[in-house]
Amino acid sequence: MKRILVSGAVALAALATSAAHAQEVTVGVPIAVTGQFSFAGSSGRNGIEIAREELEKTGGFGPVKLKLLIEDTASDKNQAVTLVDRFIKADKAALILGTTSSVEAFAALPIAQENKVPVLSIASADVTKVGDWVFKATTTPTKIMEALAQQYLERFKPKRVVYVFNRDNDAYIAQKNGIKDYLAANGVATVAEETIVGSDTDFTTLATKIVNQDIDTLVISTTAELSANIIIQARQAGLSDKVRIVGTPSFASPQFLKVGGAAVEGALFVSDYFTEGTSELNQRFVAAYKAKFGVAPDIFAAMGYTQLHVAVTALKAAAPNLDPASIRTAITKVKDLPTVLGNGTLSQTETRTPIYGGFVLTVKNGKFVQL
Repeated sequence: MKRILVSGAVALAALATSAAHAQEVTVGVPIAVTGQFSFAGSSGRNGIEIAREELEKTGGFGPVKLKLLIEDTASDKNQAVTLVDRFIKADKAALILGTTSSVEAFAALPIAQENKVPVLSIASADVTKVGDWVFKATTTPTKIMEALAQQYLERFKPKRVVYVFNRDNDAYIAQKNGIKDYLAANGVATVAEETIVGSDTDFTTLATKIVNQDIDTLVISTTAELSANIIIQARQAGLSDKVRIVGTPSFASPQFLKVGGAAVEGALFVSDYFTEGTSELNQRFVAAYKAKFGVAPDIFAAMGYTQLHVAVTALKAAAPNLDPASIRTAITKVKDLPTVLGNGTLSQTETRTPIYGGFVLTVKNGKFVQL
């Protein structure tokens, strides 16, 4: 096939003509920029912004004119409900990108399901059980944690484990179960399962209980900040350096390093994304993100970036029929999409959850490195 190159003013004119004839579609983005889940939502919003700018510069929207309505849920499930309801009923959004957290998702996404508006959510839990109009933009907690469990078992041969997890968040429960079930099935003893809630700050009693257990592994499944604080307080209570700390993708947040400091050195975790990934796509993404925000992107920025790319791929495939039903069908057909996540290509599956692999990382000298 002969490649035709369009350059200079001709290229700009072509993009302008395409934009002038593009069909507008409204996309609602309820995202947690403030509050408990802002560690994920603020970065996710930034990732969406980088993807939007990239697509605008390259003409990547094709026949679609995107109207993005980005609003803060404040990490409040009631606010998320209000926003999703307004996006669909007042703004006539044909697609929802959100929510950030599972707590918000299970409260708000039934509205989209009821109104038959497709959703792409970066919430960690398996939100697809809300209904067949809800898609995950990231892989399931169980699958990502199983990948960690396999490598951890092979490398470190754990024998006795304590699990600490956030009982008021389905995603963190699922992530805990993802590693626990695999290790238990392979003969690793569960010494104890301790629970916390997202509003907890004092882990003194919990830390004492952990330290008094005969274990070689501590698995923590909660937010980045809470995970770091649990580790700090456990270290202060006398947790041995021989006890390995294992965690969820939440550890991939810079907040984990900032709050945890030296206490989190050596922690192991799995991540959908690694900033140092060597693909050309990731290098462009990192460069653009650093240029705009002054810092490297984290896992949540990569998820937001990917979320918009998946959405636009589906919108372009559905055009000119940009009704919710056509968009939903197009999402199911996203295959081998280049991505900064995992092994570099993303495909939706029949379970409305994508596959792309993951990275097993550790903290070394205050930085994330691949294990």
